[in-house]
Amino acid sequence: MTKQEFLTIYESSKFNLGEYIVVIDNITDEPLVMGCAFDNCIWKIYQTKEKGGHYVIKEFLNEIQAFNYFYELLLSRHNYLSGNS
Repeated sequence: MTKQEFLTIYESSKFNLGEYIVVIDNITDEPLVMGCAFDNCIWKIYQTKEKGGHYVIKEFLNEIQAFNYFYELLLSRHNYLSGNS
């Protein structure tokens, strides 16, 4: 899915991500963030730690692949926290 498609779906999904927030458009070192950002011509899926600092989970050259993966990552966390399989 494209970034815009992701945003539309995400806003209507009401994901339970615990204390994490979602950041799109830039990489931040703020604590407890899950994000997807276009950085140096690469789409980066990243997460930050409780005390700040980020690490890249996966990189993609393609926007659609990046947001498909990011959506699945958020859905997986939602299902884990909600007790769904």
